[in-house]
Amino acid sequence: MNLNSTAIVNNSSVNNDCGESYLSNSSALDGLHCQDLSLTTVNIIVSVVLYSIIAIGGSFGNMLVLLVIRRTPNLKTVCGVLIANLAMADLLVTAVAIPLVISVLTKGFVPVCSLNTSMFAAIIVGRYSCAASVLILAAMSMDRCWAVCDPLRHKTKMTSSKLKAILLFIWLASLILPILEVALPRQSPSFSMLNHIIRHFGVISCCIAIVTSGLVTVINVRCTTSRIRDLHENGGNSLMFADLRERNKKVAKTILLVVALFLIFWLPFTCIEIYMNFVEHYRSMLHFWSVLLGLANSAVNPCIYFYRQRSYRQALKVLLRGSQS
Repeated sequence: MNLNSTAIVNNSSVNNDCGESYLSNSSALDGLHCQDLSLTTVNIIVSVVLYSIIAIGGSFGNMLVLLVIRRTPNLKTVCGVLIANLAMADLLVTAVAIPLVISVLTKGFVPVCSLNTSMFAAIIVGRYSCAASVLILAAMSMDRCWAVCDPLRHKTKMTSSKLKAILLFIWLASLILPILEVALPRQSPSFSMLNHIIRHFGVISCCIAIVTSGLVTVINVRCTTSRIRDLHENGGNSLMFADLRERNKKVAKTILLVVALFLIFWLPFTCIEIYMNFVEHYRSMLHFWSVLLGLANSAVNPCIYFYRQRSYRQALKVLLRGSQS
């Protein structure tokens, strides 16, 4: 959320057109009027119910993904480890950020101007998780592109030490925005400039990497379909090469679906954020609901893994049977 922290000038209870009472907190920033986003009773109930479903379902699903990967040696591949890290980033949202947001919503307004501790913590966790998710998705897209285009070299060159270095970089780089939130006052020009530069540069760079990798993967898959049929006919090492490419292709399609849904879920929020850069102190219920839609993406990914990947479904069945016995 793009929020401005200032001191509260007054608190007043007002009635909306439907006669419902809600809070209206206002403050002044550099002589400009700023107002917290007030919520009606219907908004509060609907949003809290939806956020609760996302938090419970998303936390359960992401924990299942982590348990399945941890207890299944065959899933501890490069892609599996990246998926596990994406599940951890999603778990930060569903198990930490969303409960904090719910605690704020029950008070009847979104503190746009008068940030409290819960909302500030939710913003920190949300930005950390979102940055990590974008970087992991970019890494997954490039890894699958490499695996599909050159499976044998990928299998030998992509070592566990290289993967650990990539993941360490991702989680450390994701701390940049949260550190800026804590270190610099939100009203300062330095914060606004650095925040915009880092966010825009990071998002644009990752989008370029994701889109480019996706296009290369799709083109390569189409160009090699007939070649794979020939390799199946030849047998031997060629057959092994073809099977490896086929498995990587199926995983690549799953990753492309995950990336596509991530972009779809966060697109409304991104468009509104861009509009807010040109309209100062603009707030609307569309912005409020677009945040909910974006955070809901963290609960969707586990469904994709278990629906698209047979190995994940089989591992889940083994896990559930083991827990029952």
